[in-house]
Amino acid sequence: MTGPGCPKALRACCANKTELNRFATPQTVDNTDWLKTAAIILVAIDHFGYFFIENADWWSVFGRMAAPPFFFLLGYARTRTVPLYWIWLGVILTLLDSWNANWTWVAPNILLSFALIRIARPRVQFLLQHYGWVAFALLIFVLLAVLPIAAKIVDYGAEGWLWALFGLCQRMYVDSRSAIGPVGTAQSSAPSTQAITENLGLMRLLACFVAAVVYVWREQLEFSFSQIQLTTFVIGLGILSISLCLFLRGPSRIQPLESVAGALRFIGRRTLEIYAIQLGGSEIIINLAPGLAP
Repeated sequence: MTGPGCPKALRACCANKTELNRFATPQTVDNTDWLKTAAIILVAIDHFGYFFIENADWWSVFGRMAAPPFFFLLGYARTRTVPLYWIWLGVILTLLDSWNANWTWVAPNILLSFALIRIARPRVQFLLQHYGWVAFALLIFVLLAVLPIAAKIVDYGAEGWLWALFGLCQRMYVDSRSAIGPVGTAQSSAPSTQAITENLGLMRLLACFVAAVVYVWREQLEFSFSQIQLTTFVIGLGILSISLCLFLRGPSRIQPLESVAGALRFIGRRTLEIYAIQLGGSEIIINLAPGLAP
């Protein structure tokens, strides 16, 4: 007992024991940790192939599947704050990219796209909540319309924003399902809530389909994959898309050994810093040692 009647020394002892137990108990691995770890591995594959490998098409086949999970998670997250380090890291990485391109114009780094998406997300959610299918159709139309010019303005162009829209629809769908509750415990508003959930379920599936199709099309235009490479890319992206449709943020059903879990948690919480180190380091190495470039 640690109430007011408990001696001061005993209360302190109990508090210390609780604190020790908190640190001694291993933290669980979140589903997000697994997704971010897979994505950052794909990022490393993409960067290594791009900067150091001749004829790196196969590296790109797998590496180009790294961006969709990041954009998806930006749309899925509730956080509205834009960390300042996204801005200054994005500017630095953009300048490094331009440096290696003889100071020509390059699309601003993906971190700046992330910042714009996080700013826009609450407004997009408001539109979807209040105008439903009309807002959804308008958003899809606008993003498809700006595809030709968006790639020069933001990294990954409108394709990235389509994945973020999918992530937002997925989050709204998950939240709506949670509001219904288990079967037999629904409130009096269950019929209308059920209809909203069904609409959101269809929206997220359509958003996923459009994002995946557009992404394959745009990546094929850029890389001209061979038939076997394109087939592999389509299958891989299809598996990824299905996984994202099933994604729920929360403790993972698979809990690895603590040595592995610690690494997964670290990567999950420092993913963008790891990305920046990978990309910035590669840009600097290639500039200082151009002989390593393919």
